[in-house]
Amino acid sequence: MLPLVRTWRQRALVFALARRELAARYRGGALGFFWSLLNPLLLLAVYATIFRYVFAPRADVRPYALFLFGGVLVWGFVSAALLDASETFRANGPLLRKTTVAPEVFPAVALAARLAHLVLALPVLAAAIAYAAWRGSAAPGLALVQFPLVLLLLAGAVHGLALLISSLAVHFGDVRDLAANVLTLGFFVTPVLYPAEAVPERFRALLRLNPFAAYFSAVHDSVFFFRRVSGIEWAWMAGTAAVLLAVGSAVFERLRDSIAEEA
Repeated sequence: MLPLVRTWRQRALVFALARRELAARYRGGALGFFWSLLNPLLLLAVYATIFRYVFAPRADVRPYALFLFGGVLVWGFVSAALLDASETFRANGPLLRKTTVAPEVFPAVALAARLAHLVLALPVLAAAIAYAAWRGSAAPGLALVQFPLVLLLLAGAVHGLALLISSLAVHFGDVRDLAANVLTLGFFVTPVLYPAEAVPERFRALLRLNPFAAYFSAVHDSVFFFRRVSGIEWAWMAGTAAVLLAVGSAVFERLRDSIAEEA
């Protein structure tokens, strides 16, 4: 777990670089950080229109636009953080070679910037939940307080994968394209577009092979169904995050000394 220890020691630099990356992303635009609210708001409007007037969703998953929006918003964080991690050393090669910055900082920056982007979009999700409650199509409860902890465990799992992917991608150029394709497939085999209960019983054991399945079931339980996440699910999510952090750290540590040369 040495990469995590080094990242923690340079956490101030991680936050500073993540803040710089966010500022650079919105610099020059008239709306600036308002885009972090406008983009998800437009996405929600599209979903609400399509699934009200074009497609009829499942009767037990309504309002489906809210269900879909919560899942897609969180999946966007996962996908973007891992793709950014796959390119981070190529993008920051000069900085890595000219300074004494620990290479562990850069995957952490990719994660932190995308997590901040997700947090900036959460007011839109909160407003959508409040509107659904006002319309009588949702009944928010105490289960909402689970959501931050679900995100924290998910961020831990993504950090482990970011360490793994970033260290491999700088050595093997195909890893970035492979990650993009796996994430595209993962979007459909993860309970993002549908609840886990919709998966036929005979395939649910296979769903456990997907490291993100439990997290997205918990996301939907917290912000759509408003039901308690079971203790088994909490243990599964914590265990998955711990395993991915351990594997990612081990691979990163093994390849660490040659990262600056390859970047």
